Amino acid sequence: MIKRLLFLFVLLFLTACVSKIPPTFVSGEPLNHWQFNGKFAIKTPDQRQGLKINWQQTGQQFDISLYTVFGITVLKINGNQQLVTIEANDGPITGNSAEQLIWQLTQWHVPVNNLQHWLIGHVDDASNIEVDSAGHFISGEISDRFGRLWQLSLGKYQEIQGRMMPHSLRLQHGKLFLKLAINQWQLQKSP
Repeated sequence: MIKRLLFLFVLLFLTACVSKIPPTFVSGEPLNHWQFNGKFAIKTPDQRQGLKINWQQTGQQFDISLYTVFGITVLKINGNQQLVTIEANDGPITGNSAEQLIWQLTQWHVPVNNLQHWLIGHVDDASNIEVDSAGHFISGEISDRFGRLWQLSLGKYQEIQGRMMPHSLRLQHGKLFLKLAINQWQLQKSP
């Protein structure tokens, strides 16, 4: 079960790199090159698991590492819009859709196609939206491809290099709960 949860962590973050959605709640130049360090947690009725995460995004190319508090790498994920590769102890797994890989490994349909955009505050696929007084996305409902509603929340916005960036993300459906806490952002202008 823990192995499945770890693969879910990786796949959730990979799927986000596939879609191209224009920013809705963020102004300024598009942000295509960024990196963050943080913590990732998942909670199900049967399990509770947490890892540290490093995510580097350069255009559509992403490199994600999940590791323990002791710095031991658990999973590495890299890819782009056409191909995703997960490297773990059992060897590499490759696919063209993170959502498909999540389903294959966990039997969960998780709506994470736009995660790369949500992480930087661009949310264009939510309903029942709540924004703060500055217009930053706070919460909304996301539908998966089967019409099930998920609650997406972003929070703890802080200014990073002149841009307001969320430092927390939460996605929940029933008793499945995913959370990301970002400790440090690094932003780069597009070349």
